[in-house]
Amino acid sequence: MYEQRHVPPLSRPRFLRRLWWHVLTAVMLLAVSVFAGAVALMHLETLPLSEAVLHASTLISGLGLAEMPRTGAGRLFTSLFALYSGFVALAVSGIMIAPVAHRMLHCFHWDGEDTMGSRRTGPSD
Repeated sequence: MYEQRHVPPLSRPRFLRRLWWHVLTAVMLLAVSVFAGAVALMHLETLPLSEAVLHASTLISGLGLAEMPRTGAGRLFTSLFALYSGFVALAVSGIMIAPVAHRMLHCFHWDGEDTMGSRRTGPSD
């Protein structure tokens, strides 16, 4: 997915496009997670949609429970969902940081010359 060491760094518009796709992927992961949590809470705790989304989004954000679940199944689900949300937070952080970190490291390693000493040109936009 990323360019290799011998390929010049991406132009700014192409890099911003790549960054946009990473942000979109992270937002979709969060949206799917909140949706799945809300559906499960609606089923297990018989909560209305607005409260289920509130509970799922507070758990995903790391704020904790908005209200203690009433059923044993709801308590078990919220504890497992809280553990899952920690992994989602790590994944979202990695998805967001990866293109920036790769670009920085790629710029440090790319010298613009091939083994014969001639300058290389990058891909056109």
